[in-house]
Formats: sequence, C-alpha cells, structure tokens
Amino acid sequence: MKQFIIACSFFITTFAFGQLRQFEPLLIRDNDAFGVTVSPDGNMLLYTKAYGGRDSLRIFQSRKINNVWQKPELAFFADPKYKQIDPAFSPDGKTILYNSLENKENSFDVFVIHKTKTGWTNPEKLTDAINTSSSDFYATISANKNIYFTRRTKSNDIYVSYFVDNKYQRAQLLDGPINSDMNESNPYISPKEDFIIFFSDKTGGLGDTDLYISFNKNNKWSHPINLGNKINSEVSEFCPNIDVKNQQFLFSRTKVIDGKRVENMFSIPLKDLNLKAMKKLAKW
Repeated sequence: MKQFIIACSFFITTFAFGQLRQFEPLLIRDNDAFGVTVSPDGNMLLYTKAYGGRDSLRIFQSRKINNVWQKPELAFFADPKYKQIDPAFSPDGKTILYNSLENKENSFDVFVIHKTKTGWTNPEKLTDAINTSSSDFYATISANKNIYFTRRTKSNDIYVSYFVDNKYQRAQLLDGPINSDMNESNPYISPKEDFIIFFSDKTGGLGDTDLYISFNKNNKWSHPINLGNKINSEVSEFCPNIDVKNQQFLFSRTKVIDGKRVENMFSIPLKDLNLKAMKKLAKW
C-alpha cells in the first residue's frame, strides 16, 4: 500500500497544477530520465538516461525536424564506456558542458565541446581551474562564459570559475548565503547572472531536496527563496534549467521505489514562477 501511495503522489504532483507538465512524456516515457537541456534555437534536446539507478548513465539527444521531436538516441558526443551526465547548452548554443567519469579517482569532471563553422569539436576536459580530484559536476554557463558548478567534498557546494583574460580562473566557493552546512547543488545560472536556481536539502523544505532561487544585486547574492509547491514536492527536485526559446522552466524529480529510481522531467511556463514578485521578496 505504501508503494501505491508513493506512486500516486508522483502522478498527482505531475498534474496538480494546471501548467505543470511532464516533459515530452510520449518521447521520453520510461521513468528513468533526468536533467534535460534545450538548445537556444529549440531544435535539440539533451538529457541523462539513468536506467533506474546510477550504475549506468548515458547522455541522449533528440532533434526537432519539421517541428517534431525525433526518437532519442545516444548523444553525438557521448562515450558509452563512461558514466556521463548533466549536459547544458550555453546561452548562445555554441558550447555544451557535460560531466564524464573517466579518471582514476572515480570522480566526475567537467568536459566541453564547441560549435565551429565546420561542426562540433572533440570533447575536452576543462582545466584544473575547475576540475579537481573531487567530483566536479552540474556545470552551467552564463553569457559572459563564467561557469557555475557543484563540487563534492564533505558535502556538495556551489562554486564559480570566472572567465577573465580569455581563461578560466581558479574556481572559488560562491560568496554569500547560498551555500550552507547542508548540500547545495545543481546550479542553473541565468544568462545575465541576475539569478541562480539550485537544489538544497537544508531544513525547512517541502521534500528530500527542494529547488531554491537567489537573486544577484550589485554582485551580492540574496538569501535563497524556496520555489514553493508549484515546483517542490515531498520527493526530490533537481536539475533546474530553462528552455529560453519556449520560455519554459525545466526540472526533474527522483524517488526510490522498491530499490529502483523513478525519475522524470517536468516543465512549467517560466512566467508561472513569478520571478519579478519573488525578487521583490528577496533579502540581502
């Protein structure tokens, strides 16, 4: 009965709010996907296929042709020899960041590919300004090329590497009240760096992990605001992103049921987050 109730809560949460929808359920239907990102032109999507756990992790892609998403397939840059996760397009669509686990420390590193006039470059591991012997993952990039990501040491914390003089500076813990003694992870940085959305498992949330937003004013980050029950539930929300072309907020949910992860991706119109109203509530 408990499993039935949990499963029902997943279903109810999916449809409890009129504008909240499971992301492309006819295209991605196996309850084993998370972390979708959509290219700025709206014609390609990338996501992680998890197969009900964390033992096998692959990045998949779909292209939109004649306004129809095509059957998902392994991403053109993916290497099935390794666990790979967390793809993210840059605001101009000319860069893709993702994570791959292929080092002797058994930790994720951030990789990058760039789009050129002749096609996409080969994957390249970012420098040790960003990657360390710890797991460095879930990287997103602003319009001015600053990279925000998660580093896992004793807990998960959000770091930033600033792009200065055409190179990345050594990553530093993000200043301000965003990081806590608990886990903060999965930062989505807006193109203009005027807000950041991330998850935290700190006390006071609605579920195991909730999504929060912090606003940037004069290079100071506000105290995080919970995105509320339009987004957060009794389970774990993670992997925030924004489909800029279609103005959709994207995120994922995960729950372990009978030893297997049930994971799906969701979308809600960005306007329904009421970001202007939330910013008025922000405190520095």
